[in-house]
Amino acid sequence: MAKEKPESIIHYAEDDDTEKLRIWWKKNGTAIIVGLVLGIGSVAGYQGWNLYSANRNELASDIYQSMLRDLEVGKLAEVSVSARQLVSDYKGTAYADTALLMLAKISVENENYQEAIDYLSTVVEVSKDSAFRQVARLRWATLELSNGNLKSAEQLLSDQEPGSFGARYDELLGDIYAAKGEIEKAKQAYQDAIESSGSVTASQILSRKLNLIGGASE
Repeated sequence: MAKEKPESIIHYAEDDDTEKLRIWWKKNGTAIIVGLVLGIGSVAGYQGWNLYSANRNELASDIYQSMLRDLEVGKLAEVSVSARQLVSDYKGTAYADTALLMLAKISVENENYQEAIDYLSTVVEVSKDSAFRQVARLRWATLELSNGNLKSAEQLLSDQEPGSFGARYDELLGDIYAAKGEIEKAKQAYQDAIESSGSVTASQILSRKLNLIGGASE
C-alpha cells in the first residue's frame, strides 16, 4: 500500500478536529475571553483587574483575527508572526494554544515535521484545556504514523481519555494497527470509530478502511 504524504494525512485529520474545536469554541469562547476573576480584595481592585483583563483579551483577539485574515489570503509569513506573538505574550490562553496549532500546521506545510511535533507537544504539555490537548495529541500521533514511527504513535494514544474525540482516536489507532499488520485490532478499532462517529461522511470513510482490510472483525 502506498504511503500517504504526511501533509495529506494531517489535512484529513484536521478536518474533523477543527470542526470539534469550532463547536467547543462556540460553547466556551466567551468564558475564556472574559475570564473569571477570583480572590480580589476590593471592588476597586476587582474593577481594575477586570478592565486590564478585558483590554488584554481584546488585544489578543485583534491579533488572532488578523492571523485568520492573513491565513485566508495565504500570507503565511504574517500568520507566523501573529501566532508567535500570541504564544509569547498570551501564554496559558486559548489564543496561545490555537497559535501553537497554527504554527504546527505551517511547519508541516514546510515539511519541517520535527518543528511541528515540538509545537504540538507543547500544547499537550502546557494547555489548560483538554480539547486542545486532545487535538494536539491526535495531530502529533498522525505525524508519527506518517513518518513510520508506529510505536511512538500508538503510545501517544494508549490509555488516554479522548473526550469528544473518541471516534478520531479509534480511527487513528485503526490506522496504526493496520500499518503494524495487526489486522484484527485494526478492524475492532475501525468498528469502534464507526459506532461513535457522528458524521455520515466520516462513517463512510471508516467503512471503506474497514473493507480494505477485510471487513468486520471475527
